[in-house]
This record gives sequence, structure tokens and C-alpha cells, in this order.
Amino acid sequence: MEEFTSLLNNRISYLQRLDGPVMGWSSVYTPEEIIYAAGIAPFSVTGEGEPEAVKARSILSSNLCPYVLSCLEEGLQGIYDFMDGVVIVNTCDARRRLYDAWRNFLKTPFIHIIDLPGTSTPESRSYFKNELLLFKSAIEDHFKLKISEKSLLEAISLWNETRRVLYELQQLRKHQHPPVSGTEFLTIMKACTSGNRQDFLDRLKLYLKSIDNNNDTSSKKPLRILITGSYSDQLSLVSLVEELGADVVCDDMSNGLKYFEGSVNIDKDPMEALAEYYLQKSSHSVMADSEERCNHILKLIKDYNVDAVIYFSLKFCDNNLIDFPYQKNKLNEHGIPVLSLEGERTLVNLHQIKTRVQAFIEMSEGI
Repeated sequence: MEEFTSLLNNRISYLQRLDGPVMGWSSVYTPEEIIYAAGIAPFSVTGEGEPEAVKARSILSSNLCPYVLSCLEEGLQGIYDFMDGVVIVNTCDARRRLYDAWRNFLKTPFIHIIDLPGTSTPESRSYFKNELLLFKSAIEDHFKLKISEKSLLEAISLWNETRRVLYELQQLRKHQHPPVSGTEFLTIMKACTSGNRQDFLDRLKLYLKSIDNNNDTSSKKPLRILITGSYSDQLSLVSLVEELGADVVCDDMSNGLKYFEGSVNIDKDPMEALAEYYLQKSSHSVMADSEERCNHILKLIKDYNVDAVIYFSLKFCDNNLIDFPYQKNKLNEHGIPVLSLEGERTLVNLHQIKTRVQAFIEMSEGI
């Protein structure tokens, strides 16, 4: 775990030392494979370093997604001045405003927006494939290079292998006493998107081999929690739940299962396969089908023997806040307790959250 923490904590200095170009991204729907195939290192813009977003709030409304504001703030503070490009996926109005502000107030050499359809149909997949082709062409034109089909397939294979190993590790969380905690898994996921993919994958394989994956069923099973909702990479929330005696066994979020579920079909045209994969992966609240999302969560609850759900939403995240009542009602119909939490980019209200989480765990254990 120390190696993953080191990858994460030193990601900016690592990216600055690279000989080749680097490109930031901010959405789970970003086709990193295209970036990597161009010889560019993709990494996640997290907004973690500047949660107050003082400058960003003078450009964008304060009642906008705090993750978006923090990402813009990091850019305005010069944290990403070394970056050769940034790609933003138009998943919601807040991300669209992030693109507008980044384009107008920052001097990143290459900036591109990918439009994301709100549904997954043959027509929308065709549209999204065209968006990915435009992205590929924009990279080729700006960086004066050619992305070959061979390099695309190599990138897809590397990302598929990462997904496979992450999923293998995720399966261990089905154990009655998971050998990897939710806090450890989130640390691994954050390290995954730090820009050093091959190094990360090598370390992940070694880590997986080192784990004692015996499924000990001799002692009492702690309450098993699934966390879903907005993007959240705050270790403090997961750590809090686990310190209170529960196990976080599944993270149905963009930096959890949604990032690595499934794989890209290598037997198809690469661009068509990428469009299909990113549109057909487990649905996020930016997509139209709430029932599909609910069915997916119910399947995860069954697969991971989940006892209760925590639905975390960033403040002002309209997509998740609107989606929550439907999801809560459906889960309650199946006898699943649900706790709704709302927070800023960093959990400044952690003490208040602790009281609510503790009461929720005690209540759920009594059901």
C-alpha cells in the first residue's frame, strides 16, 4: 500500500519529469486509450489540492459542483502549468462550464471537449464514435502525429488488462472478511489514474499475489456497505465508515466499479469498440435510465451481500440529487436501508457526518 500511496502523492512530480506530453482528464467517460495511443500520458485532474476554490468562484457560480470548481482552481493556481493538454467530457452543465472557463482563463496548449449522449442506443453510439474520431483527429493535428490502429489496440489491451486485474482484486471484497479494505481499494483506484499506467499495473499484480485471499467465515460478519452517488475520492469518508465497525465492500462510483467494469472488444474496429464500451458501461446519473441504474445497484447488493447503502452526493450535483429519491424508494422496497449524505469537495462537515453514519450503522445492524 505504501507504493500506491507513493505513486499517488508524487504524481505531479512524476508527470513533470516525463519526456513526453501529458494530458489531464476529468470524467470516467474519457477514452484514455486514445490519449495513450498517441504517446501521451493521461492522468486524472482531481481538484483535491484546492478545495476552497477562491479564484474559481470569482469566475463560475459558487453554487456549482465543488469538484468542478476545485479542478478549475488547481488550474488557476498553476498546478497544471506543465500540462500539454486537457480533455473534458460534456457530461453535465457544470463540466461544460469547466470547459468554457478553462478555455478562456488558462493557457493549456490543447483543450478539447467530447460531447456525451445521454442514452445508449445504436444512434447515440454512432454519434459518440464520431465524437471520438474528432478527438483523435484533434490530437493528431495539434501534436503533429498519427495514431495507428496498432497503437490503439496496444493501448486498449493495456487498459483491458488493468480492468481485469482490478476486477480480480474487487472480487476479493465479496469475502465475509475482505482482505482489502475499502480505504485501501480507494487508494489503489486513485493511484491507478495518476498517470503511470504500466508501473501501476506491475505493482498491482504483485500486490494481488501478496494478498491472503482465504475467505475466513469463522467470526461474525460486520455490516456490509455499498457506497454510490457522486464522484468522491475522499478517503476520510470510507475510513470513517470502517472505523465505526462496518465494511465498505463495493463502490458504485466513477472512481470505483464504474471505472473498470467490463472490457473493450478487441475484435471490433477500435473506435467503434471504444464508443460501445464507454456508452454501455454501468450507468451514471448523467445518463437517462434511472431504472437501469437501480437494477445495477440491486445486482451489486446481491453479489456483494450488501446490508445497507450510503448515497453520497456532492453539493449542487443536480444529477445525483434528482436521481436519489427514485433510487431510495426502489431500494427501500427491497428492504435495503439507505443513508443520504451531502458534502463539499473535502468533507469539512466530517464530525456531523460521523454522528449520522454511526446512527445509520446501529439502525441497520438492528434490522
